[in-house]
Amino acid sequence: MSCYSRLSPSASTPSVHKSWIASVLLLALAPAGFGQQESTNAAARVWTNTGGKKITAEYLGIRGADVALRLPGGKISFVPLAGLSTADNVFVKANRLDYHEKWQTWPANASQAMPGLMVAEETGAAGTFIYTTNNFRFHCDVNLGATLMKDLARTFELTLQLHAKSPFGVLAKPEKDRFEAKLFGTLADYRKAGGPGNTAGVYIPKQKVFLAPLELMGIQSGSAGYRKISDEYDVSTIVHELTHMLTHEMLDNLPLWVNEGYAEYIASIPIQAGVFKTDNERIREGVRDVFVMNHLRASTPSGKELPSWSKAERTDYLQGGKIPPLCKVAEVLQTTDEKWKASGPGKQGTAFGGQVHSRLPQLYRTSHLIIYYFIQIEGEKGVAKIRKFPEENRRNMDRYEQYIQDYEDYQKAMVAFMELPGVTKLPDGRFRYPSNLTPPKVPEGNPPDVNALKFGGLSALLDGESAEVVGSRIESALHRDLGIFLRFQ
Repeated sequence: MSCYSRLSPSASTPSVHKSWIASVLLLALAPAGFGQQESTNAAARVWTNTGGKKITAEYLGIRGADVALRLPGGKISFVPLAGLSTADNVFVKANRLDYHEKWQTWPANASQAMPGLMVAEETGAAGTFIYTTNNFRFHCDVNLGATLMKDLARTFELTLQLHAKSPFGVLAKPEKDRFEAKLFGTLADYRKAGGPGNTAGVYIPKQKVFLAPLELMGIQSGSAGYRKISDEYDVSTIVHELTHMLTHEMLDNLPLWVNEGYAEYIASIPIQAGVFKTDNERIREGVRDVFVMNHLRASTPSGKELPSWSKAERTDYLQGGKIPPLCKVAEVLQTTDEKWKASGPGKQGTAFGGQVHSRLPQLYRTSHLIIYYFIQIEGEKGVAKIRKFPEENRRNMDRYEQYIQDYEDYQKAMVAFMELPGVTKLPDGRFRYPSNLTPPKVPEGNPPDVNALKFGGLSALLDGESAEVVGSRIESALHRDLGIFLRFQ
């Protein structure tokens, strides 16, 4: 199954993740020096329109059908790509990136309360309850009732609002009229429907659908129907998996550590009074809460109520060297998807709550902190770097796909060439042809390292420094910013 999932509170591994553009593995050739094309940045160049008029301007990216250009005086102009010369169109295709406004911090109204949220119920098949909001369609195998369904739906709609103003500047569109979600009353039913074992939720990119068991969110059936269990109710899995759904275009483009780290970062932003609290201190406190809650869930026996810690107990845990060791940041920055997926059950792990788990919890948490660093600590500068990562990867993929097209065209041309009079295929695989004919030229290139394609933009994130130098700086900055004792090893 191709999917993006989140660890369940007591589990050690998520499901198998989506292989990046699996069809690439079926192809034999790729261009040499892949991912090493010079960076465009905002370098000034001469642009020519179809009428021959020229202007010198900086290339800022594409917005819809327009190219964003910064003129010498600083003004930003949006010029229709169709109105530019063939050479300009070739340049833009080879250096494609999306135009985004500069991102400095989350706006105060990153998400707004929705007291008038409307949830409509549709008729479904037997045993199926369907609810819709403006942007989502929920398929449930149990009747949640209007009040509880509205509460859940609010989290979905709020998360969509939040992503509309995210630092990555990416917001997916639904396959049809709404995003699709399937909710299951029990963990067993979730797994019967395809939910991977040891997961609290999953997003399946191929189907563009989100699945989650209500049981692991703290929603259980009682004498009066389904209800929230106050000390267990947790919507962080919803937010995590929705982040994958709402950043669908990033999933095939970026390494797993980036996608999972970003989903964890978003899921840790506190929701209070029906809105995400996106000021720096609340986001910082949300990170601290993750460490505390992970410990409490791991150390509390199943079926027992989670203890409520005092400020002193929280401080003792966070600053007393009791947080389990994390991965070295430099290691995670260079972690391939294969290595991430190999860190599952049976691999050497770290003791969490007295049990030996896989290395995945360390990878998830360290990835979370890396994304936190670039967004919250470096701010505008860091966001500019992480935006370049997927943009450079996408340019690499565009060039790769162009090569694949060229190679397919070459194969077709060779078939036609071999049928020409005088062209003979020899027993050893070579062929003979008349001197007045010229065979098609084979596209230049060598077989690619698929992982290298996904890491082509890492240099943009590192900004000319080594992973070790950047990793050491991130670790030191996290200690200072979060005010907790972290061990990276």
